[in-house]
Amino acid sequence: MKNLLIVVLLVVNSLWISPVVANPEVSVVIAGKRFQLEYVADLQSRRQGLMGRESLPDDGGMLFDFPQGTQPQIWMRNMQISLDLLYVDNQGHVVDIFAAVPPCSAMPCPIYPASRPLRFVVELPAGSVAELGLESGMQLIMPEVLQRPVPLY
Repeated sequence: MKNLLIVVLLVVNSLWISPVVANPEVSVVIAGKRFQLEYVADLQSRRQGLMGRESLPDDGGMLFDFPQGTQPQIWMRNMQISLDLLYVDNQGHVVDIFAAVPPCSAMPCPIYPASRPLRFVVELPAGSVAELGLESGMQLIMPEVLQRPVPLY
């Protein structure tokens, strides 16, 4: 009985010290520069996004994959850093750009909506749009991502 209690306590304790599972990364080339982006395609990961992050590598960021028919709207509540937002269709073309979007710590926070339904939002370090000269209509190179099935929710 005593051994069983010890085993149970060890298992319960391990639940609190388990490492957080990181989001998978995908490689995306934007205007000739390769980015390693965290890929999020489930509802909970999309809600969490980059909240709480204090920095991003120059070649880092996040790629949100949305279900078909979604017209994404991003806000910067609880963010610590400014971001550049790229709204991207299901073929990898940039549709909308919001550059140097600041964090928001008090409600109401501004909302940054896509102009139409599309599949992806890419969040990059602020200044990337200006540095790379990004414009609507540009093609992102992301074959690994485009081959993935569209999320259902």
